[in-house]
Amino acid sequence: MTDFPSREARARQPLVWLMIGSNAGETGQLRVLGRALGWPCIEKSIAAPGLAPAIGEAWPDLVISFGKGLRAATKVVARSDRRTRLVHLGRPRWVRTDAIDLIIPMPQDRLPAAANVLPIRMSFNDRIGLPDAVPVDSSAGGWQDLPRPWTVVLVGGATRHFRFDEDDACKLGTLASQHAQAGGGSLLVTTSPRTGAGTAQALRSALQAPHFLYEYRRGDDANPLPAWLQQADDLIVTGDSASMLAEAWRTGRPVQVLPLAGHSTPTRRWLSRLQQRCPPALYAFLLKRGIVAAPVDLASWIAERIAEGDFAVLGQSDGNRQRSLRADDDLARVVARIKSLLLDRL
Repeated sequence: MTDFPSREARARQPLVWLMIGSNAGETGQLRVLGRALGWPCIEKSIAAPGLAPAIGEAWPDLVISFGKGLRAATKVVARSDRRTRLVHLGRPRWVRTDAIDLIIPMPQDRLPAAANVLPIRMSFNDRIGLPDAVPVDSSAGGWQDLPRPWTVVLVGGATRHFRFDEDDACKLGTLASQHAQAGGGSLLVTTSPRTGAGTAQALRSALQAPHFLYEYRRGDDANPLPAWLQQADDLIVTGDSASMLAEAWRTGRPVQVLPLAGHSTPTRRWLSRLQQRCPPALYAFLLKRGIVAAPVDLASWIAERIAEGDFAVLGQSDGNRQRSLRADDDLARVVARIKSLLLDRL
């Protein structure tokens, strides 16, 4: 992400380690935050043994983790004689929450309020902080002659928490087609890594409006999505991913969401029973000690965003409802809070 910082850079600014794991989405959000801080950053693999500074390196002033990187980050803090500050994105697990200087839960995480918890409304995305004015090449692809307005459709897939099957894909294709036909426009549809082949085929069969369907391929330089996000008139997103919804919302165009039915898992059922039956004080203690992770409730977050005007529901008339135009200030608030933690080192 960034080159190894010089001794001069380390003397002027705090040094940051980003704890990098195997999850691409988590890595992307860590890089967004590191870029926004503007300080020298070094990426450290959480799989590396020891996690000690390389020759010539110093211990970091700040370590930022996400997911499984938290355990590695706490070891760095301990080995630096606790001079290193710790910021964690997401839900802490197996680490005391009061041992973390700042926790940034994802929007769907239901973490109790605390002095070291800073909620955000939208998750971060790879493109935050990159120049919006840089045009994306849209000369190839075969979709440019479709009639406008262009509705971009971001298609997810089944997750641990939500079902997305062929029936859901048919519903999406039907409602999206009705939306495009009502406006005399077209659909620019893209699947994602989680969209199964059968689901993609069911979606293709249900699309009746003029459309272009791109089936996701990892590492494909011809992926038209960056161009579509720049040129979209509005967007439709399946309700299985806070990240996809945030990316759509950040285009500044109207966003409609297709809510999906949730499904249960043994772990979710166990955690739900624990929360219901456990005395509140004991449950709070378990959360604080990191013995149980805070619950995830994407459906409630989507409902909150719909109620506040960030999204509309696909297939439902909005009437005269006003769309939210609030500033996207989550990243700026997080950066300001982190810098306040290191005031004595600036």
